[in-house]
Amino acid sequence: MSTAVPQAEAVAALLAEIPLFQPLWPEERMTLAGKMRVKRFAKGEVVFHREDPASHLYVVASGTVKIALPDETGREVVVALYRGGDVFGELALFDQAPRSATVTALSETVVYALSGEDFFAVLEKNPKAMRRLLALLARIVRRVSGQVGDLVFLDLEGRVAKYLLDISELSPGKREVELTQEDLANFVGGTRAAVNRALADLQKLGAIEIGRRHIEVRDPSKLKAQIRY
Repeated sequence: MSTAVPQAEAVAALLAEIPLFQPLWPEERMTLAGKMRVKRFAKGEVVFHREDPASHLYVVASGTVKIALPDETGREVVVALYRGGDVFGELALFDQAPRSATVTALSETVVYALSGEDFFAVLEKNPKAMRRLLALLARIVRRVSGQVGDLVFLDLEGRVAKYLLDISELSPGKREVELTQEDLANFVGGTRAAVNRALADLQKLGAIEIGRRHIEVRDPSKLKAQIRY
């Protein structure tokens, strides 16, 4: 179910903090905010599936979603987690190809949906913003390339440590990473049993503390020490 965004000013202020929309003029962000729609997803609900047609991009207002690549057997590799202020679904709008991943809400999640047609109608009138956006997309590609390198060159404990460190740094001042050990295993490309052993070793080192559905980063420097290329 989707509805019109009730407070366009507040949404425009949020867009001003997001790199994808920062190159736009304030009035352009206001225009987009007025066209966005609120969508709410329950925990475990799919936002869209891999191979679905791509028509919208999404801004996370609250909650957390996971971006995953499923295979034919039902297994998946989690490639990213997105939280408040993050954007997903924008890449497929540029080549009009089907979705390349499945997105699922990990908790009760609220997103703002913007159609590609509305987005490009504004963007095409601002060539400077278009150039900056292309630079941003290039950085996204480089980040994904770095993730592939991690899978190749880091051992499992190193991948676990790096992921926990990266996620904790996304939310300065917040030491707890909210995710299950199964989600962590999917992200780093390991079995749940192997990831549990890696987490136990990191806990013995004093780097982390394992909770029921979260992991607390106790000592970032000890996590960094486990990242050996």
